[in-house]
Amino acid sequence: MFTVNRARWMIKNEQNGACRVVNSMVTYWTMVFSLGLVVMFGFGILKLYTKLEKLAHEDAPPVAASTGSAMNRRDTPFSLTVSRRTMQSALGVMWLLDGIFQLKPQMFSQAFIQQVILPTSDGQPVWISTMIHWGAHVVAGNLVVWNSLFALVQLALGVALMFNVKVRQTIVASLIWSGIVWIFGEGTGQLLTGQTLLLNGAPGAVVIYALVGIAVFPKKGRNSREWQGSSVRFAQVSLAGLLALGFVLHLQPVYLTAGGLRQAIMVPWLAQALNSHGAVYSVVLGCIELALAIMLFFRIRLRVAVWLSIVLFTLYWWVGQSFGQIQDPLATDFNSGLLLVLLAICANPELLGHLQSNRECLEGDPA
Repeated sequence: MFTVNRARWMIKNEQNGACRVVNSMVTYWTMVFSLGLVVMFGFGILKLYTKLEKLAHEDAPPVAASTGSAMNRRDTPFSLTVSRRTMQSALGVMWLLDGIFQLKPQMFSQAFIQQVILPTSDGQPVWISTMIHWGAHVVAGNLVVWNSLFALVQLALGVALMFNVKVRQTIVASLIWSGIVWIFGEGTGQLLTGQTLLLNGAPGAVVIYALVGIAVFPKKGRNSREWQGSSVRFAQVSLAGLLALGFVLHLQPVYLTAGGLRQAIMVPWLAQALNSHGAVYSVVLGCIELALAIMLFFRIRLRVAVWLSIVLFTLYWWVGQSFGQIQDPLATDFNSGLLLVLLAICANPELLGHLQSNRECLEGDPA
């Protein structure tokens, strides 16, 4: 009888716990939706004000494309160029969403410590594992305060980048924050565990946040929408470096076994389709990454390389990262796939049209 009553009590508690989780998540997503509407409304008002102010100061018709004051579009009937300001705003949105994810109810519980932070110490060298455990111990001492601080930092970074407030200082702050999170929150991207690939999140999302931040760093005294030639080149080299790293990671022993690559695949039917040929597919993916790295570094068919990279990273974001598993109560970000897409766009902001026509917009020879 005691066993039966205890079983009923446990079932009832589990049901109540499940209801509490569901209710908290409903409340959370309602808050997220409301906050999203407010942010979108504010951003829309700002964009409308900027547009009206620009129209109000137009004293003459647009200058002909041949004069060079605007991007020359005579070489192509259609041109698609992502401005530096747009990419800065996109980075701000990513930081803002990360801050919102950090406000999930589960992030204020011990589950954040036990299921998010501490698992990053598994398989790490002793010195990295020790730092992660020390950080987890400090945060666990006052979890609500620390987690609130984590969320506020990311929200502040996002808002400042989106609304163009103290951008240079904000990007510097984001680089410092990225370094802290990379060590204590991502375990240095799991690079030293022998178990990670670009496919499943290497070298850590915050590293790519930092690289995109450097790429969109505005030049003092210049138009906020302009790209610097050095910034675009930085994005090309850094993306090439990441892809070269991806090639090396595919040579890790675990991924040269028959079933190694299957462990990194989050799409069940695809993992099953790999069967016992995981080593072959791993080497093929590594060679693709190496080829793209060479094309980006030496600027060989640059636009083709960028578009192929965008497609590859989007597939990685789906197949190996399940879109960051943002539906999970403990998901903290979108993972690295989406950030790699942003970095690829920084490597060639003029996605369509002739590169030669964009020299003035990039302030340098994009080659």
